[in-house]
Amino acid sequence: MTEETELFIAGSPNDLAREAASRFVALAAEAIGRHGRFSVALSGGSTPRCLYTLLTESPFLPLVDWSKVYLFFADERFVPLDHEDSTYRLVAETLLSGAPIPKENIFPIPTNAQSAEEGAKLYAAELSSFFGGSTPSFDLMLLGMGPDGHTASLFPGRSFLEGAVAAVYDSPKPPPTRITLTFSVINHARNILFLVTGGDKAKTLKEIFTQSGETDLPAARVLPVNGTMAWLVDKAAASQIIE
Repeated sequence: MTEETELFIAGSPNDLAREAASRFVALAAEAIGRHGRFSVALSGGSTPRCLYTLLTESPFLPLVDWSKVYLFFADERFVPLDHEDSTYRLVAETLLSGAPIPKENIFPIPTNAQSAEEGAKLYAAELSSFFGGSTPSFDLMLLGMGPDGHTASLFPGRSFLEGAVAAVYDSPKPPPTRITLTFSVINHARNILFLVTGGDKAKTLKEIFTQSGETDLPAARVLPVNGTMAWLVDKAAASQIIE
């Protein structure tokens, strides 16, 4: 970790979600004030689900100009968007059910493509169009971390993928086929928030915050090129750091 990396330890997963919602609101206001829009890459999981639900409620919902929020996805399982494993479905059932985000501002990963490889190419082209052909630079990248240190669909023990968007065919977690943003995009985000809860992440989190040099843990390779990064973790996840 760099000296610029923030570690915020929340008392509970609910406290963590409220802190993340407050930061989302603040970052949205800052980005919209600076360049007229707020681009976000979303992740799935139980902790983001709580965040997305909170954002549809008071006091957070009225504090965001949702017409200027643009939603993308850090990764997606290669399943139909209405499938129970789909991150898009999770977001649709939570954030999109209550926040008035224009349909044209929502960019799901195209899992209806003939292959994950084709879907990755289509999404890369969409990112290039949105960001004017330059390397995508999201205003906010929301990430999680698994007990094995994976983030998005970037898993340990596998080659680190090139390009902006890549197909993954050997995920150790089902379903095995996925589409993910790569480190080249993740590390160009202006702000990165990791949301991590649960004691099963404690050992890995300690390794990330104490390691030096090269590591096989993908989450440890998230290092902003010119942005900020904060880890929002609950006490259970931080138990081996604060012991």
